[in-house]
Amino acid sequence: VLAIERYVVVCKPMSNFRFGENHAIMGVAFSWIMALACAAPPLFGWSRYIPEGMQ
Repeated sequence: VLAIERYVVVCKPMSNFRFGENHAIMGVAFSWIMALACAAPPLFGWSRYIPEGMQ
C-alpha cells in the first residue's frame, strides 16, 4: 500500500491526487485480507508438516 502511494507521488508529481480517508481504509482492508489469506490455510490443515514415512 505504501509502495503504491509512493509510486503515485513520485511518478506523477503534478497530478491532483490526494490520498484521502477512503483510500486509507481501502489500503488497511487490503492489508488485512492479504494477511488473513496467508495466515489462515495452516489453521485449516493445509500444508501440514508430516515426517516422511510416518503417514
